[in-house]
Amino acid sequence: MASLLRASAVLQAYPAGFWVLWWSTLVNRLGEFVIPLLGFYLTSSAQLNVTQISVVFAMLGLGRFLSEGFSGVLIDRRGAVFTMTLALAGGAMMTVLLSYARGFTWTAAAALGFALCVSLYRPAVVTAVAELMQGPRRTRAYNLLYWVISVGAAVAPVLGGWLAGWSFRLLFWLDAATMFTAATILFLRFPQVRRHAAPPRRTFLPRDALLWQFCLASLLFGMTYQSYKLLSVVFAQQGFTALQYGQVLAVNGVLVVLLGLPLGHLIARSNHPRWQALGALLQGLGFFGHALANTLGEHMLAVAVWSLGEIVAYSITKAIVSELGPAAQRGTYIGLVGSMAGLAALIAPLLGGALLQTLGAGGMWVVIAGLAAGAGLLLLALEGRVRGRLLQRQQEALGSPALASR
Repeated sequence: MASLLRASAVLQAYPAGFWVLWWSTLVNRLGEFVIPLLGFYLTSSAQLNVTQISVVFAMLGLGRFLSEGFSGVLIDRRGAVFTMTLALAGGAMMTVLLSYARGFTWTAAAALGFALCVSLYRPAVVTAVAELMQGPRRTRAYNLLYWVISVGAAVAPVLGGWLAGWSFRLLFWLDAATMFTAATILFLRFPQVRRHAAPPRRTFLPRDALLWQFCLASLLFGMTYQSYKLLSVVFAQQGFTALQYGQVLAVNGVLVVLLGLPLGHLIARSNHPRWQALGALLQGLGFFGHALANTLGEHMLAVAVWSLGEIVAYSITKAIVSELGPAAQRGTYIGLVGSMAGLAALIAPLLGGALLQTLGAGGMWVVIAGLAAGAGLLLLALEGRVRGRLLQRQQEALGSPALASR
């Protein structure tokens, strides 16, 4: 009975529109089979070489970089629901087309098209949550979405690996089906939210120094996080097996699922920007740990530290970004910051590969840790201005006269 009462209290704590988002996200993420297993598909079925596969993955990063910036403008002009529905429906079609692509050129083009479609979604869902609620409740809502995304990331690759034994093409069709189902749920059930007047067209790239400095910090943070993809290469060089690599990386998923909600709710109590700097510094410390690690247990400890940094930073970042810009440009600000993750996904593997060849694994991890330290120090330097901006947005939301621009 007590558990039912707690569940009822959680349901009532958030508006119905949020739970529509939550359930559509769960459906979508449980069926996200293609991206986690794309490398295996490109190797075994598409028969591409390592260089060609690297380019295909780079197309995913390029598509995200281009699309998230455009997504923000689309959100401000057409709304978050329209953008999410377009992203999921378009992504479903591109997923099917990707399964029929033959040869390197068409596969790379289909991967770019897929990324351009699905990457419209991320800024839109962040904006949708920001339009539904404010303050600590908004931060907790982002953490609930982060948690369900993590559950999907843990389940989908395992289920997809089993289904791949039947047919790789089946994965593409099922992934497309879950995306289309999620789009249908949003289209039919998400409530209409009052939209602010669209900003003038000349404001596509806002002249806001704080925004661009925050984007730089996000890029440095993203390049650090995306460098985890090089861990498999380092493991192979150090003589570890693929099974051992999977065990080490599983530490990340387990910690996110177990600690994501309690840590996120703790951080939501203060909603202080300093949490983001702490997350960046923890992430840097974790990657520095890989430079010192020689055993499987030591690598697991390093993953645990940078996973903690990921959880802490994610728990507050979305709430900060949703308040950086004025309400009429919220999508634009969210999209521009989000596009830094795509740029990081494009740059990090290339930079990491070059560092690995010239400095070795230890030197590479030290440089990557330095990127995270740079992000943390920049975020600390911006802390006062970010807090002032957040206070300004809170007063605007309450109907107080706008403060002077910071």
